[in-house]
Amino acid sequence: MKQTEWKIVCSDYAGADKRAADFLSEEIGRYLIREEGVYRLHVLPCEKEGGAIEHSAVVIGLYSESATIRKYVKEEELNGRDYFVKIADNPDREGGSLVLITAHTAENLFYAAVWFADDYIPARAPEFGAVRMPQNIFDKPLQPATYGESARFKTRSVFTWGHPLNDYRKYIDDLARLKFNRLILWNDYMPVNIGEVIDYAHARGIEVFCGYAWGWSCSPITDIGDKRLAAWRKEILREYEENYAKTACDGIYFQSFTERPEEDIGGRSIAATVADFVNETAGALLEKHPDVKLQFGLHAISVKNRLEEIARVDRRVAILWEDCGEFPYSYWPKADEKKFEEALAFTKKILSLRGDAPVGLVFKGNMTLDWTKFVNQRGPFVLGKNAAEIAEHDARLRRGAWRAFSAGWMRYGGYAARMLKYIEENAAGDVEMCLAGTFDGGVRLPQALCAQMFYAKGEDFGETLEKTARRSYVTLD
Repeated sequence: MKQTEWKIVCSDYAGADKRAADFLSEEIGRYLIREEGVYRLHVLPCEKEGGAIEHSAVVIGLYSESATIRKYVKEEELNGRDYFVKIADNPDREGGSLVLITAHTAENLFYAAVWFADDYIPARAPEFGAVRMPQNIFDKPLQPATYGESARFKTRSVFTWGHPLNDYRKYIDDLARLKFNRLILWNDYMPVNIGEVIDYAHARGIEVFCGYAWGWSCSPITDIGDKRLAAWRKEILREYEENYAKTACDGIYFQSFTERPEEDIGGRSIAATVADFVNETAGALLEKHPDVKLQFGLHAISVKNRLEEIARVDRRVAILWEDCGEFPYSYWPKADEKKFEEALAFTKKILSLRGDAPVGLVFKGNMTLDWTKFVNQRGPFVLGKNAAEIAEHDARLRRGAWRAFSAGWMRYGGYAARMLKYIEENAAGDVEMCLAGTFDGGVRLPQALCAQMFYAKGEDFGETLEKTARRSYVTLD
């Protein structure tokens, strides 16, 4: 009986092993610890390696730390990949199976566990007539397989405002499961619990960049004169010292006055002025804090015709480009070929603009805020600890909108796949890929599709769509 045949084995229930073991205890436990229609309560044992594997086991361990993994997996099988999973017959027990999950780092060990739960199980679900039933996956020995992969883009981030997050723990858990490794968290006021949010993210292999305004505003900006810029600079530096310098955040993300369709404000070039403003402000901050990582969230719409000015931005400042043209850069997942070709051409200019200086690109086409009803935060607040009724309200309200976004991605997601391939082919170095507008309440198909394309190499869009749509936690609405 499968409820008494399987267990989890790890080199030590701590650190990397613990995180993967906790995840798999829940994810495969759903298939193993109950009998349908019978009130008999089984558990899924989690044991330290060294004992006998009487029947079947999921073995979790960093390659350097697990003797059991090294017994069954040769180092060359990893072949430089970020993680490796091997499903094999148990040579010591007829009818038994071994699932061997390994990597060289904690983050990648978790990704290996995610692949087994989210991709192997639904893909290998047993067939019953015309249906496939994942819940019966452990009724028989598992089909042997090996799988390993390495990240397509080294840094995979998500940008979000802070106040739509109702449960920061669940939100960060979902980011980790989707293999994102950076969270850009924008706030008008620093959350009072930012320390625990950062700690929670770090424990799941996710960096946190805190975002705040360097001359950005929801209201139209009409003045970028020297006096206005000097006042902003003073406030930016004060804000950093008082609210960010003592946190454990991994970097600072900022936006300035580039989110507008015109190229000038009051007769001054936005591109030229913002380059000077960013250089002077960043220079002053870096002089006192030389190790801080700075990321400039730059809206392309006001500077696209004056890129030579943006090329002057201090190379110590990464640029994360937004609003670069047609989908996947635009809010709605729809596209036409002519506008998409224009977005490709502009992307190529961006990628070569500053040589190998750090650069990133923001994909949209996901749920964002209703700007017609938007209100700014009114002060410091407790982030991501809202009542269940609030989360339920927000999820219910957005359900139809998410279905519309999902339909758009099913039709036009191939354009995002084409753009990513183009970025790979034309990048001078590493490119950060960022997804904007993903708020909490679970994982929807557009989020899962984009995350998978950021991470996986060599998949066509049809394969990505099939893989993400069959994951149990991914929804259309």
